[in-house]
Amino acid sequence: MSDSWRTCDACGRQAEIGPNQDIGDALRGWVIISRLRGKDSFERCSFCSICCLQQWAQTQVATIPDVFLHSLSDSPCNL
Repeated sequence: MSDSWRTCDACGRQAEIGPNQDIGDALRGWVIISRLRGKDSFERCSFCSICCLQQWAQTQVATIPDVFLHSLSDSPCNL
């Protein structure tokens, strides 16, 4: 295996994988996920910790504006 690097998709931390190093040893504790993009395509995302995966996942979810959430209160409509 040649020298290569992995970068955490959340915080930017880097890990080097040496020429004679097993990828499992170099990335011990990292979380690698595959994300489907289309019928035959996917992207691989690397995270140095579960916390970084959680931060990244939260950025992937659209936020609902507070004004909309407040409009869904339990009070009856004023027509």
